[in-house]
Amino acid sequence: MPIWSINEVVRFIKLKGSNKYMTEFTQGIFIALIPSIIIAIIAIIAPFVTVKLSLKLFYSEKWWEKKAEAYSHIVEHLSYLQYYFGEWWLSEGLHEKKLTDKHKEKLEENYRQARESITKAAAIGTFIVSDDTAAALGTLLRELEKQDPMGNWVSDIDRCYGLVEECIKKIREYAKADLLKK
Repeated sequence: MPIWSINEVVRFIKLKGSNKYMTEFTQGIFIALIPSIIIAIIAIIAPFVTVKLSLKLFYSEKWWEKKAEAYSHIVEHLSYLQYYFGEWWLSEGLHEKKLTDKHKEKLEENYRQARESITKAAAIGTFIVSDDTAAALGTLLRELEKQDPMGNWVSDIDRCYGLVEECIKKIREYAKADLLKK
């Protein structure tokens, strides 16, 4: 868009059908109105641009909070799975701890809830969390289904504990990378 000086603008605006320039009075009014018109246009456009940018920032922050919450829940439930396998390992693998029936029931119920939550997070997948996170959760769930070919469930507990521990490390890395993206 060309930028014209006031004199060029005045020369451009001639009375229709006449070669005469505007009167000095008309030129003065016109020259006085140009800054007011520019200010009025800016005053109309600026709020719309400001609101649009503010809404974009607001939605971006809300989306970040939703992602952070999702990663937090995933790590929380994975940590419970790790606790679950750790308790069983101490009880059945190392025989260092005796689990009461009530404690076993509570462990099983919390394990079921954590497993359901992780299954749900894997199913929702890339809608909220990264592709890598969804893939890691899916892999973990498939691996947890596998059993020791010899039927040694204590070995399964040890293997599952290690799988969950490794998955937590991966998810933390993926979460940091995903949440730092702009």
